[in-house]
Amino acid sequence: MAALRLRARGCDSVREILQIVWFSRKTFNRAEQQYRLTGTVAKAQAIGRGRPWKALHEAVQYLIRLAHHKPTLFLDEYQRRLKEYRLLSLSMATIHCELQRAGLNTKWVQKMAAERDPMKCADFV
Repeated sequence: MAALRLRARGCDSVREILQIVWFSRKTFNRAEQQYRLTGTVAKAQAIGRGRPWKALHEAVQYLIRLAHHKPTLFLDEYQRRLKEYRLLSLSMATIHCELQRAGLNTKWVQKMAAERDPMKCADFV
């Protein structure tokens, strides 16, 4: 935008503008064309960026239920249970991200583990 403003001002030649902003002539022409077409020099934001979620909704729900039932499990234990009972191989990073996305953080899990009632756990088992 700065280069285009300098050009619109008319005081500097294109060569001087390119030296000021350190652009190539091709980049300047591309920015000028983009501005004429869209009114901005910024590229359009890509739709659907990022990788698709690897974890299925049912697997995430299973993780959340498991976290409520056994809040002191480590990520590798969650990973093992998913592989064993759901036949789903997820990385520990993916499991961590899904638990964070569900609102489960370390402080919440520690509080939940401290408040567990052993009698209710025995009834559940």
